[in-house]
Amino acid sequence: MTDLLNSPFLKIEQQSSQLDYRIEGENDLPLGHATQVAGPKPRKGLLGMFGSGLKNARVVVQVGGLDGAPLFYVDHQDGAPVAVVAPGGAVIGRFQYDLQGVARQMAAGGMMGAMFGRAPAMRHRLLDGADRPLCELAWEMRQVGTPGDDTLRWIPVGCDYTDVNGQLIAHADVREATFKDRYVLQLMYQLPEPLRTMVIASPLAFDLTRS
Repeated sequence: MTDLLNSPFLKIEQQSSQLDYRIEGENDLPLGHATQVAGPKPRKGLLGMFGSGLKNARVVVQVGGLDGAPLFYVDHQDGAPVAVVAPGGAVIGRFQYDLQGVARQMAAGGMMGAMFGRAPAMRHRLLDGADRPLCELAWEMRQVGTPGDDTLRWIPVGCDYTDVNGQLIAHADVREATFKDRYVLQLMYQLPEPLRTMVIASPLAFDLTRS
């Protein structure tokens, strides 16, 4: 049976306003789960519609297989890259906002484009444990809401993963919801470590940055 770390297809779905996620493979085959193990819990119910209440708190989510054994942890605190940590405590890598990549995209027309209805730039990078680049993430954004009022905003709907050689190695589709975000991740190749684990962890890392 395919396990979580070797599946080329993953569906990661938040179960409620809490930081608990179901992880499935193809044909909705259960592969594992992710559960918050440190930090304050997000607000529940209607209170969650006014924000998670986490503010600058450190939050850690444990990712495990069907046997419950931890595979890695996703450790987030505002102002720092999201760390992906092995069960023994070693840092596997980091998920980092790519300021330089955003600047390049804006210089190529992203800033003016956003002013005229084209999507703003949003990019991230995956780094290894020594902060060496592994991969770039370029997000596809879509505008939702009603023009002329406060509901109009840009949301992520997809992401392309490109390795250091410029090769497309994975793609994620994103469905944002009030409490139940969902990410569908497709890996194009059998990736080496630590890149494979970092790609698998990236939807959760991204989700924590937006909690």
